[in-house]
Amino acid sequence: MPKILVDHTSSIPAEQALTTIKNFFETDKDLQRIDSKIQCQISTADKKVKVIGSQFKADVEVKPNGPGCQIKVMIDLPLLLSPFKGKVEETIKKKLGKYLA
Repeated sequence: MPKILVDHTSSIPAEQALTTIKNFFETDKDLQRIDSKIQCQISTADKKVKVIGSQFKADVEVKPNGPGCQIKVMIDLPLLLSPFKGKVEETIKKKLGKYLA
């Protein structure tokens, strides 16, 4: 399975970023086009979000970084979606920038 790693630095506190990430994965229209069955499991103690869909899976780790946080997204794509790897990575980077400036 192809993997995509996206790093993002945000000025939003880690706890707020976790909630924003969960909402973004479950409700964003562009991601819903890729996979309409996305569900998120949030672990506030570990500051991680596990994203499970029918087309892909992702693990999101949020680490406090001063007043903001550092976000690391690891996405596992099935071989069938490997031609769209660049588009998926571009979409995730753009959305993280939009929701977690």
